[in-house]
Amino acid sequence: MSRSILGTVRLALGLVTALALTLVGGQPAAASGATTTTTTWRLTDIGQRICIPAGQSWWTYFWITIDGQWSTPIEVGARNLPAGTTTSLPQAPVPPGSSNGHTALTLIAMTLPPLPHGVYQPELTASDGVQTQSVPVTIKVQDSWGCA
Repeated sequence: MSRSILGTVRLALGLVTALALTLVGGQPAAASGATTTTTTWRLTDIGQRICIPAGQSWWTYFWITIDGQWSTPIEVGARNLPAGTTTSLPQAPVPPGSSNGHTALTLIAMTLPPLPHGVYQPELTASDGVQTQSVPVTIKVQDSWGCA
């Protein structure tokens, strides 16, 4: 009879220990009010470019593609644009989710002012509030329209 009582006591102690470890472990960061983000995403460089005639205003757009998954909205934008360029975002921010890096999630539309000949390399940007990533795009201004 003492063996069955001993077994019951061991079982009870095991359950109490498991419960105590669970409580001591604390709450997950999200439940405790801390801000967390899943930063397993990457703004993908898909080699975007446009070749346009010099001296003419031009409207264009560049795709935003992201590989991975994210748990917070991703704000997108552009920097290092030629002076006088205006941008617009039809959908911002990119909502939490996931993607394979091959599907466009949104775009950045640009109206370029008349530009002199040259190669301009602005950057598309994406930020989840913790990290900011960027990829280059190319704007080649030449005599005629079209990239060879």
